[in-house]
Amino acid sequence: MSAYDRERTLQARLNSFLHTHFALPEQDYYSKLDRKALASLKSLLGDINNIFTMKICLEFGVWLGNTLELDPKTRAELRDSILRSEPNTNGFDLEVREPISVVAEVKCNVPINGGSVYGSAQRNGIVKDISALMEGKSKSRTKTSDCLKFLVLLDTPEVRAATRHLVKNLKQYKETVVFVEPGLKPDRKDKLYVVHVSEA
Repeated sequence: MSAYDRERTLQARLNSFLHTHFALPEQDYYSKLDRKALASLKSLLGDINNIFTMKICLEFGVWLGNTLELDPKTRAELRDSILRSEPNTNGFDLEVREPISVVAEVKCNVPINGGSVYGSAQRNGIVKDISALMEGKSKSRTKTSDCLKFLVLLDTPEVRAATRHLVKNLKQYKETVVFVEPGLKPDRKDKLYVVHVSEA
């Protein structure tokens, strides 16, 4: 049995990803990347979470429009507001004031190691978002008590299981969280609605 080789493992993963997902010829791309190229690649990959969050936010916007039966003009304004909001701002991922006040946080977390429980850092991040949705953020002017509140997550069996496990073990807000199922129309501003959406 051969010993684990960290560099060879990372090299194989990078080369395989580029070949498989971009239909590039099978080559050793890893060996062609110097430190400057790796730094540029790292910077680019830092935007992957922002791209993923934006796509899930757009899908949630479609879901919200359908579920709340918003008119076409409002749906278009909702989409525009998502596309105009800069990533990593201090507010919520989605803030809508008219015709109905809505705040949402979008989390693209996948449970670590393909399991059905979040890791501690993931769990802490989600709990922090739940608290912010319920209590507001100091750097946002939105008064969340006046809003419908949503925690938007990926729609996979693992994420669903991990989220239910997290909520079951919450020390605060456990009774406030409502998992949205088909047919449920969110209408209570004292609740936090968990919505699972898939990327288009």
